[in-house]
Amino acid sequence: MRRLFLGLLMALITFPDVIMVAQDGNFHIYLCIGQSNMEGNAPVEPIDRTDISPRFKVMATVDFASPSRRKGEWYTAVPPLVRQNTGLTPVDYFGRTMVANLPEEVTVGVIPVAIGGCRIEHLDKDFDPATLEAEADWFKSYMNEYGNAPYSRLIECAERAQKHGVIKGILLHQGESNNGDSEWPRKVKKIYDDILADLSLSAGDVPLLAGEVVTSAQGGVCGGMNSIINTLPQTVPTARVVSAANLPQKGDGLHFTSHGYRVLGCRYATEMLATFGIDNPKVDYSEEIPFIPTPEPSEGDFVFDFKYFNPSIWESGMFDADSKVFTAGQYGFGGWEYDRPIDLSGYKYLVAELTEEETNGVEFKVFDTASYWETPYAVKFNGGKLIVAELDGMMKNLSTGIVPLNTANIYRVGFWAYGFKPIHLKHVFATNENPFSSLSLIHAEGKSSSDTIVYDLLGRQVATSVGDSGLAPGLYVSAGKKIVVSH
Repeated sequence: MRRLFLGLLMALITFPDVIMVAQDGNFHIYLCIGQSNMEGNAPVEPIDRTDISPRFKVMATVDFASPSRRKGEWYTAVPPLVRQNTGLTPVDYFGRTMVANLPEEVTVGVIPVAIGGCRIEHLDKDFDPATLEAEADWFKSYMNEYGNAPYSRLIECAERAQKHGVIKGILLHQGESNNGDSEWPRKVKKIYDDILADLSLSAGDVPLLAGEVVTSAQGGVCGGMNSIINTLPQTVPTARVVSAANLPQKGDGLHFTSHGYRVLGCRYATEMLATFGIDNPKVDYSEEIPFIPTPEPSEGDFVFDFKYFNPSIWESGMFDADSKVFTAGQYGFGGWEYDRPIDLSGYKYLVAELTEEETNGVEFKVFDTASYWETPYAVKFNGGKLIVAELDGMMKNLSTGIVPLNTANIYRVGFWAYGFKPIHLKHVFATNENPFSSLSLIHAEGKSSSDTIVYDLLGRQVATSVGDSGLAPGLYVSAGKKIVVSH
């Protein structure tokens, strides 16, 4: 007996990890994989860092400098979750919604491995890192953070996590870089089957949730891929598809807005909770699109001067400088063109706004090449008036894949249209001020009378006027300004 005791003691000293934490059936773990929309490509805003339950955890899959995190360790899931310079991801509000609907003794942990611009093949167990030699430097740097083997990193972290809890599902958001690939479902199935086998999991216990990409109706340049994504349950019977219907994109045709990521995350959670028999979950975040103030240029912004507007960069167009009305020729393009490229890389946002909703298929385009015939960044107004695009993250959808726009090398900015209909321009400018939060703060002491609609900070209408007797003290938005209502 003494010999047996000493043997066990020596084993514990030699292999301390084997008893660090006992597996907890109430610690639910989700593996989260994909490309840039899973990685997070919209700003993290103040509301995203508040009211995060300590029951919602993230395991770092890379080392973070800020916030300080170490690979393989658990932390409260304060964004960013994927890497230190990434943004809001569907995983944020997936976790929030899960813990809000599960018993208090349940903790939810997420393990994210996502790489902007990756193809589904890059996430495969059998991916050959040698093929990265032909990739762009920015993509190589992303892959390098996972040791050029994202699948192996996922399994490494998942095995560590299994000492703490139980893997309950896999979340996937990928497809833009495989746009139109009819073999995508089969490739996803291989990854799913490999994960199950390598982690000794059962498909019946670990469903796969796959999210749609930005829809064509919202100006998604890869919206047609959704028809392929929606066939995934035919190949993977335990798969569920998460709808992206009506979710706004941030202006590049590829990535959702912060609001879109929040709603998409809630939808992922709703699908997962349904597998637990929870069909009417509590969802705290509204799907109503938040109030967005009209952005205006300010000191220090780069404003495109209409006196240099060329209506005939392609096809013969007309432009009235006084009214700022542009009429393009058939399939024409007008805007600003430069022999020597301009550098916009020092700015965060590019704003293009019309004074009237467009009806002529108007697209806003930005070129980083001298040739008009090379692919630019392009986004449709889709009958609207405003586009706010993040310059850091602008992408071009080439036939060979999606690549970043070189914002330090801009040759051409302007508007494409079918032609022969007036387009009422307002302004185009680059800015470092977040147009979605550039609101001044005023006080509404005593609830001054006003007939202007009042919104909360999530963009939900809460009153028809500041003077509404049912409006509780707090911070609101009305008439494009933040207001403080107090008794």
